[in-house]
Amino acid sequence: MPDTLSRQLSHDDIARRFTGCGRAETRAALTRALRAYQKAHCGVYGRYEYTYLPIAAFRQAAVACFPPEKAVRVFESSRTSEEAASRHYVRDLGLYDRAIRAGFLPVFGEGPFTLVAHLPGYAVQSSLVYMARRLIEWYGDAASGFFLEDLEVLERAIHHSTASGTPLLLLGAAFGLLDLVDAHQWVLPPGARVIETGGMKTRRRHITRPALHAQLADGFGIPCAQVWSEYGMCELLSQAYARGGSVYRPPPWMEVTIFDPEKVECPLPAGTPGVIGVIDLANVYTVSAIMTEDLGVERNGGFEVLGRLQQSDLRGCNLLLGNV
Repeated sequence: MPDTLSRQLSHDDIARRFTGCGRAETRAALTRALRAYQKAHCGVYGRYEYTYLPIAAFRQAAVACFPPEKAVRVFESSRTSEEAASRHYVRDLGLYDRAIRAGFLPVFGEGPFTLVAHLPGYAVQSSLVYMARRLIEWYGDAASGFFLEDLEVLERAIHHSTASGTPLLLLGAAFGLLDLVDAHQWVLPPGARVIETGGMKTRRRHITRPALHAQLADGFGIPCAQVWSEYGMCELLSQAYARGGSVYRPPPWMEVTIFDPEKVECPLPAGTPGVIGVIDLANVYTVSAIMTEDLGVERNGGFEVLGRLQQSDLRGCNLLLGNV
């Protein structure tokens, strides 16, 4: 039955129903159908021999199943001085909107929230900035908004949340949040949650996620269990969240597998660190199966992110790109 279903599915069918693939066999059928469509219509992926496309391809070429000039938005990643930015050519922003909503609501609820975002170093065309703007638009109250150096935005949000009882959500890049607590001791209202979005590779120091969460909890005056995490990237349209602690839970249409970085697409058992591979069914018009450059491990039905893999560890994966 699943093989019959996958042959009947078009990419438009998948675009309409990806958020509803709660059953494993349904997700598998959608995955097979989408892979066939993307192999046929994305030149980069069609010339690639394996299933999971190394994320480096998004820095080297236009990864799209349609003419890139017809993209309605091009998201760009943050970059270091040593690497080019990744580009994600988006054909349908409605897909991203649906993935954002369907991933956020089961984790946080409908709100309303006093939702403030602190994303220093992220360009306007960042997918994370877009996501934060949409969440504020959909679920934020009048005291919600972005801030960088203007700390009065955060101060007003804290005062409003405390006075009104509206839960405060502070969404921010990891080192931007650390800078906030380095400069000032905050006391967030009861029930407030801090959601760090990673972004630790581009700044001055290395820190483990448990240590990061402990420092943020202390600096914001909240229990460590109220420091949550979001896992996403420019090349994917979906996010996974960790509700306190370090284990991320992907949404039903996002499948995460840990692979041996030295053996092509060889999965590793739970508890063994390796490179994180993601299948994101919201990536209908690019490539859904992505080999990231993150080191991770499977834990308790979810996954932890342990850091970035060294380029030497990824050399075998990236060489497989050839001349795509």
